[in-house]
Amino acid sequence: MTTKDDWKTLEKNQDTSIQRKGATLVDEFFSTFTAEDTDEVTTTRVLYYLTDIQVRDFALGILGKYGEERTLAALNHLLHNAVTDTPYINAPAALLAQYEYELGRTGDAFLTLTNAQTSYSLAKLLSRVFQVGWDPKSFAAMRAELHPKVVEGIFGGETND
Repeated sequence: MTTKDDWKTLEKNQDTSIQRKGATLVDEFFSTFTAEDTDEVTTTRVLYYLTDIQVRDFALGILGKYGEERTLAALNHLLHNAVTDTPYINAPAALLAQYEYELGRTGDAFLTLTNAQTSYSLAKLLSRVFQVGWDPKSFAAMRAELHPKVVEGIFGGETND
């Protein structure tokens, strides 16, 4: 049986050059996503970079940037291609759950979140948010406020938006 420690991740990464590369890849992935044109290597790389909390938070900030349909398709693609019960499923499950919640799809959000490991920090936060029925617009506003700080932390003076 494999454990979380058997999987190579970026969970404790502090190298901003790696985060820049990951955030750029994630942005490109969402901006150009089509199921027909997305290859396994790109999907695997995106899932790997999303194990970095800063890259995940960058992705959280761009949810919906490229339209609802494309965002949902891209997140569903990532979730369906992530290996279950590994760190790779956490970010796509949490990101998709959050986006569904913001779209008013509360039942789908709860169900999607069950794919993430219960110890995953964003899954814990979202679970509490969903259970208390926090206004989805408030969370969207918080994401919008946090995103420039995440971009600054990853890119410094450079911008990716």
